[in-house]
Amino acid sequence: MKESPDSTNVPIRYRQPWERPTDKIWVEKLELCKTLAGKGGLVLLIGDRGTGKTRLAAEVIRDRISWIPMHDQYATAMEIFLRIRDAYAKKGADTEGSIVAALSRCPLLVIDEIQERSNSEWEDRIITHIIDRRYGANLPTVIIGNLTAASMERSLGESVVSRASETGGVILMEGKSHRQKP
Repeated sequence: MKESPDSTNVPIRYRQPWERPTDKIWVEKLELCKTLAGKGGLVLLIGDRGTGKTRLAAEVIRDRISWIPMHDQYATAMEIFLRIRDAYAKKGADTEGSIVAALSRCPLLVIDEIQERSNSEWEDRIITHIIDRRYGANLPTVIIGNLTAASMERSLGESVVSRASETGGVILMEGKSHRQKP
């Protein structure tokens, strides 16, 4: 049985397909991201708020659900750190190791809102560890941030950006916000 977008933790707003037949550039970026994810790449989606980064990642997950029976995982950076901190407080059955292992081995991991973290040494090490494990296993990862290329590199560090350069790359989402009414 194929997983539904609901099982991936994709926000409700993005669970229904988004028809964008007239936006050729957005569709080209979607196809590029799907291709890179299909090859196990690490893709950094960057750009201003409202340019379609989260929607694009949701569409990549939706496409993969049609041909991969295991479910992918969507999480914001803050959700990851809150889950781990809850594990420290024994608020659930999960441990830090089990959370990191699950994120490290799901078929596709999308980490959104990467800029909404403190960039503490602990957070940096957790994110780098997860990405390194996924990189070593050739598992695709999409990281989304309301950042420029330079600020993404400062936030994630040279090791992560180097892995992205090798296996995927940076996709810059530009243009007018899709959230604004015409």
